[in-house]
Formats: sequence, structure tokens, C-alpha cells
Amino acid sequence: MLNQFNSNFSIVPTKEEEQGAFVQRCGYFIQLFNKLPDYDKLYDWVCLELGLNPNDVRDQNRSIFYPVKTYLNDLLPKDFLNTLKILTLLRHYYSKDVEMLGIFDKKITEIMGKASVSLGIHYKSGAFFPEGEKLLDIELVEFSMTSLSRYPNEEKDLRLALECYQKQIKNGVIENCYRCIEGLVRGLLKNNSTLIDNKPTLMRSIGLSDHWRKILAAYIEYGNEYGRHASENRHQFIDAEVEAYLYTTCLLIRLLVKFKAP
Repeated sequence: MLNQFNSNFSIVPTKEEEQGAFVQRCGYFIQLFNKLPDYDKLYDWVCLELGLNPNDVRDQNRSIFYPVKTYLNDLLPKDFLNTLKILTLLRHYYSKDVEMLGIFDKKITEIMGKASVSLGIHYKSGAFFPEGEKLLDIELVEFSMTSLSRYPNEEKDLRLALECYQKQIKNGVIENCYRCIEGLVRGLLKNNSTLIDNKPTLMRSIGLSDHWRKILAAYIEYGNEYGRHASENRHQFIDAEVEAYLYTTCLLIRLLVKFKAP
């Protein structure tokens, strides 16, 4: 409705304004969970996932005159990324409840649809992703997240890389991407070696052409120098370079999950 109004009057909200509206709309949606019968259990679980002690949080909000109900909305500062975190945790909590997942996904899609301009994210299969080239997002980012379902630690690394990308924490993108590939290669080669130490074995085993081996070797060396170690030669990353490393990571995930170690 408001989208049409904005269009009629040539009003173009900024991305920041629409993200603020998204936070408010989602805040109302999150409040609805307070009324569910398992709310206390849900609240404790979300706190622990965020690294918070739920008892300490309750004590901080306790009143000597009357009990104070604690709310999910108050666990983190009310900004765009923190809202995405809370929503992601809520969906994961109900991941085995098909009916709840359907309601949740429909509501998030509805809220995102109210934005007049891009929010800088898209939502797929219960996960938020930074918005980039749509085709690449679908074929690489979403495929990678799905492929890593059997590798929870590496899935977490890729999610952290995506969060860092959204926050413009460039070194964090490189570091978490590198850690993701390192863990995946460890699993494939069934050892606990670092990625730089696993490079020779991986090069021999993966069955790629010499040109692709050079690309993979360069990726590993780049990540080891600029992500894993605080190199004296570390330079200021430009946005396109960081984005390229992120997408290359997803491309390598796509390649490695199809690889079977001998």
C-alpha cells in the first residue's frame, strides 16, 4: 500500500530508512512470541545462543516491587543486523515445527515486501544473505549454505563471513572464508592439518587441471597471508576484492563438496 503511495508521489526512501522500518515491523512480530506457552524456554535458548546468561539478564531487569517480564526485543540494541540475528535464531528454534516455519517464512517475506527500496538482503530457506548479484547469490551463496548442512562449523564460518560482509568488516570476510575452506578440506582429507599444510595433498587429490590448481593455490596463499596471519604486507581491501574472495569461497565450496578424497 505505502509502496504505491511512494510511487505516486515520487518518494524514494533511503535504504537506511527502510531498514529502520523493517526493524520496527519485525519488532512487533517478535513480540508475538512472548505469548507462546514455551516462551521461557525459547528465551533461555536465544540468550545462550547469543552468549548471554538468561538468569543474569533476568536479574538485571528484576524489580523489588513486582516481577518484570523479559523480552527478546531487549536482548540486543535494536538495529538492523541485530534484528536479523534474533529472527535467524527464532526460526532455527522452530526448525522442526513445519507449521511454525510456514508462518514464520510467510511473515518475513511479507515484511520485506513492504520495503520500497532494497534492504540490502534477501531471504531464502530460513536464512538472510547480503544482497549481491542475484544469479550469483542463488547459484553460489545459497547453494553453499545448503551444501554445508553436513558441516555445521563451516556453515557457521560462512555465515560469519556473510555478516562481516554486510557490516563492511573486510578482514573478517577473508578470515572466516578461509576458516570455512580450511575446515571443509580437513573433513574431506580426514585430518586436522591447517589449510596451508593440506595444500599439497589437496592439489594431488582433487583432480583439477593445472590452471585450476593454480587458482586454488593462490586462494589458499592469499587467505593465509591476509586472513589467517597479520601480515606486514596486508593492504587496504577494496569492496570488489572482498566480494570476489567471498564468491570464490562459495565457488570452491561448490567444487569441494563434490570431491571425494581417495
